[in-house]
Amino acid sequence: MSQETDLNKEVDLRKETTKPDTKDRVWVALLLFGISLARIGNGLFISIHGPTLLTLADNVGTSVGTVSWLFSGRSLGVLAGGIVTGLIMRRLNNMYTFGIASFILGGAITATPWITDLWLLVVVVLFGGIVFGYLDAGMQALILQIWGEKDSRGLISGYHFMIAVGAFLAPLIAQPFLRQDAEDVCPANDDPSQNDNYTSTTSPVDSQTTSTASGVNPIVWAYLICGGFLFVVGFYFLMLGFLETEKKIRAGRSEIIESRGEDSVKTVLLLFALVCVYYFFCVAGETAYNSYIYSVSICSDLRFSVSDGTLINALFWIGFGSGRLAGVVILKYFKPTHVIIVDFIGITVSMIIVCIFGESNAAVTWAITFFYSFFQATVYPGGVSWTSQYTNMSGNYIFIFSAGQALGTMVLLPVGGIIFDVDPFSVMYLILGCSVLNAAVFGLMALEARRIVKKKKKLQASMEKTGQNNEAEMRESGLTAM
Repeated sequence: MSQETDLNKEVDLRKETTKPDTKDRVWVALLLFGISLARIGNGLFISIHGPTLLTLADNVGTSVGTVSWLFSGRSLGVLAGGIVTGLIMRRLNNMYTFGIASFILGGAITATPWITDLWLLVVVVLFGGIVFGYLDAGMQALILQIWGEKDSRGLISGYHFMIAVGAFLAPLIAQPFLRQDAEDVCPANDDPSQNDNYTSTTSPVDSQTTSTASGVNPIVWAYLICGGFLFVVGFYFLMLGFLETEKKIRAGRSEIIESRGEDSVKTVLLLFALVCVYYFFCVAGETAYNSYIYSVSICSDLRFSVSDGTLINALFWIGFGSGRLAGVVILKYFKPTHVIIVDFIGITVSMIIVCIFGESNAAVTWAITFFYSFFQATVYPGGVSWTSQYTNMSGNYIFIFSAGQALGTMVLLPVGGIIFDVDPFSVMYLILGCSVLNAAVFGLMALEARRIVKKKKKLQASMEKTGQNNEAEMRESGLTAM
């Protein structure tokens, strides 16, 4: 009875010592604000290539299918950045490295529209992908470390919501500079105004060229805005490093910080392989939709105007952001498994509908773009929370998520580009395939997780039994347990 009382006192004391005071809340708010700004910048990076893909293809003098290799470069960079995250975070100050990475990413974005060589473009985007991969995995790992698996669920969803904010803004930033970029690049594109599905919400644009009088392509300004924002983010993180913000937050939350040991690779190898495949299809489908919907809507039989193309691209991110924002609450009160199952039902049904009716009915494509992105939004953060239930993902294993997403976009986005050159709307069939396979892989993940839990329980029971036998032997020998 006294032991139980002491335990209750210890728990109460722990709650009191971990309850943040006003100063702690300020430091936490400053850190979360910085992470939010960085995620908006990350969203600008991953989204700006979508609505400007036709322009980039024109800059390097190639087709959409060929210029789509930049997505492979970006994905390879994300993979490399995710892999080195654990090493960097153990050795260097996180705030300073986040700041430097933001500067580099801003530089990569700023340089992109000036490039006229395809492979130089791929290399620059790859380099941006490396620092994006580090920022993506590093800030996510930091949240898991400081708040732990359970308390971080809402924060993880909010973390992924902020990238949707930046991704939503990118098409709107690019829109004023895109009005004359579609007609000459779409494969076999006839006059869009002759198609029954053609819609336009803007008045015709006068006959300006894609370059100003000085010879500078107007799209440069969109990239300068995105790059400049990331330079501001870089300065902000350097300030947080100077103020030792992370150190002060960790000192105030020492009892909450993730303290689970990492399982051996042998124990979780199959689970990690399945998680990697899960994110392969999850991010490939999501990225293919947001990267190609602008070009598909313009170059397929839908024949949207350039303005409507940017609007439907922005609509994707409105739905995506709404889903991520809803996930902040949903993942806090519902199990990740249930959320993910509902998501897969939603995205699969949405893609079936758009594949059947979308090309012949513009209204269907508009509606499904929102619903698909809404349900797709919580597949990624739900997977992070789901995996973290079964093993510690805040340390060396954090790169697994980045590895899956990088491989998916590296392989399937160029495939999407090839399909686009043959028949633009057929990209939607690729996304449907990703959705179905993603759901199937999650089922395998659930089975493997159940096997791991049973194995751990069996091992724990065996250890407890061994301990009891040792204690009995000590008593029989006249010894007392210390």
